[in-house]
Amino acid sequence: LVTTTGLVTMLAGAFIALFKDDLKAVLAYSTVSHLGLVTMLFGFGTPMAAVAGVFHILNHATFKAALFMSAGIVDHAAGARDIPRLGGLARAMPITAALASLAGASMAGVPLLNGFVSKEMMLQEALLAEWAGHGWLVGAVATLAAGLSVAYSLRFVIHVFFGRARSTLPGAAHDLIHHLVVDIVH
Repeated sequence: LVTTTGLVTMLAGAFIALFKDDLKAVLAYSTVSHLGLVTMLFGFGTPMAAVAGVFHILNHATFKAALFMSAGIVDHAAGARDIPRLGGLARAMPITAALASLAGASMAGVPLLNGFVSKEMMLQEALLAEWAGHGWLVGAVATLAAGLSVAYSLRFVIHVFFGRARSTLPGAAHDLIHHLVVDIVH
């Protein structure tokens, strides 16, 4: 029951996140998906699945905090957080773009980043699990949900920071992190 609830939540949250336009909604539904991932792992009831679950909680906290901060910075600096209204912000906000790209890559599970390690641990445990008498089903659904996490991570980073620049922003985008560093130095 716990494994099934986690697996369904992981897939549903990832699917919904992919189609949200508000930056914070994308991140909120991706959090639902990641909580489903952790619930699924704890449902397996094995020591290694528990280790993977706790490790992913820690990893998720690091990359998701950075992404929510990035969304807030974009909203404050550009005056919008609706993905279709945003684009090309890397030029005006290079530090924010770099940090959000790194955090987004970790959420997507890019190799050598913390999100990759815990996702690989999760996929390994999912491949070992059996669901409804099928040894392949948990691994297949977990892999699909992990693939959707790549898609919504790319959508967040690419459209906001590297997509076509929009001229309809209510504010002139500027990098708040750069201003903060300059203020601290002076």
